[in-house]
Amino acid sequence: MDAINSPHDKFFHAVFSDEEHARDLLRNALPAKILGLLELSSLEISRESYIDEKLAVHQSDLLIRTTYRDSPVFVYFLIEHKSYHDRWTILQLLRYMVRIWDKELSQNKTLKKLPPIIPMIFYHGTRRWNQPVTFSSYLELKQNLRPYMPDFQVVLLDLQQTDDVDLKGAELFRAAMKIAKYARSQLKPHLGDILRAVSARPMDERHRTFLKVFLEYILQVGRDTQSGAVEEEIEKVGNEVTREVYMTIAEQLRAEGIEIGKQEGKLEGQILDKQQVLTRLLEKKFSPLDDTVKAKIRSCQDRERLDEAIDLFADGETFEQIINRLD
Repeated sequence: MDAINSPHDKFFHAVFSDEEHARDLLRNALPAKILGLLELSSLEISRESYIDEKLAVHQSDLLIRTTYRDSPVFVYFLIEHKSYHDRWTILQLLRYMVRIWDKELSQNKTLKKLPPIIPMIFYHGTRRWNQPVTFSSYLELKQNLRPYMPDFQVVLLDLQQTDDVDLKGAELFRAAMKIAKYARSQLKPHLGDILRAVSARPMDERHRTFLKVFLEYILQVGRDTQSGAVEEEIEKVGNEVTREVYMTIAEQLRAEGIEIGKQEGKLEGQILDKQQVLTRLLEKKFSPLDDTVKAKIRSCQDRERLDEAIDLFADGETFEQIINRLD
């Protein structure tokens, strides 16, 4: 994962570039019958990303190389940051898998067989995943043509459908998963437990790095956590190193002009800003909007739906798809 394109990408890059966390991710995601066949002690993490440049803001990826009965096998995670479900995610996955195989062939001209890739979707949106998990779902399959059509199934890790008590792994990993799960919806009720968990252990360099990444993500992405609320919970924890790291990050983000605490009494202004941005984008591409469409945009008070509509515009979707997202 060479390029870091967003707070999401930076957060997941830091969490999953740690081998211990990568193993914990596999333990939480893979079926037990597959997990038991893999040699996790031989795990290697690729530093390269295979994602289309235009999608890098909405996606991150993680390629793990391990072995199965002494033969190489890859596990490829596509980490979805979109607040809406993209029906064509598995098609994107296939494209990225081919890129991985192409690279293997370019690096080993004597290769006779391609290594297996276990494709996985890591989804941390606020709504339950309701899109296909098999490639054949995209195809209008006629019985006689079925043998000629490609197909594969993906493993889906939907954080919203994973109970917190079922998360397996080290304390830092479980804290990171809770941050990813709740950051865009209801992080505040879990903030105290998360901060206590990450502040409980001695602050070696590795631990301090994770603390910095976690706090940056909370401040930039947390939708219901004011910066004052974060500071209040840190005071309750009573860890001076945690407070020091927090104050450094907060000042740095302010100096860079990055908004902290998306809920700090600015909810109405944020919604109005998003409505205006969406209106300007649509008028620029689709010509002046009629009063009915403008009224529909003004009547939408859901920030997430407005964000989804703006994301759809960035993805080049049709006018109808964008407007229907506000319903």
